[in-house]
Amino acid sequence: MAVFRGEEGSVKFKNGTGTTEAIVATTGWTLDTTKDTLDVTSQGSTFRANVGGLISGSGSVDFIYTAASSNETENLLDDVLTAEDPGDAQFELFMDTSGGKKVSFNGVITGTSLSSSVGELETISVSFITNGTITNAV
Repeated sequence: MAVFRGEEGSVKFKNGTGTTEAIVATTGWTLDTTKDTLDVTSQGSTFRANVGGLISGSGSVDFIYTAASSNETENLLDDVLTAEDPGDAQFELFMDTSGGKKVSFNGVITGTSLSSSVGELETISVSFITNGTITNAV
């Protein structure tokens, strides 16, 4: 049985069209996926019946601030400042170092949190929601 450690994960991002690029110094990411349910219970039924409905996701990417300007990190931070965001930011969340196990989707950056404390590394957390299809290749 193969197991994967958290340090094997990584994130790629692209604001708009083009090829995704690595976000430098990521320390973690999360993706929570939910499915709405629709009640299809008929009158007179003894037990409730449900079917799946719309699927959505949300999550975050955490990384150490490195002031790198040669990758998509700056665009990831700036995307939250886009008022009429078309939701075309491309995300790839990897579970392994080979790049074969990933979840990919388009999304909207919904928030950023920058943190600086004496004696600690400066960190950034970016939150997002998915937009459209979530492709799971894990």
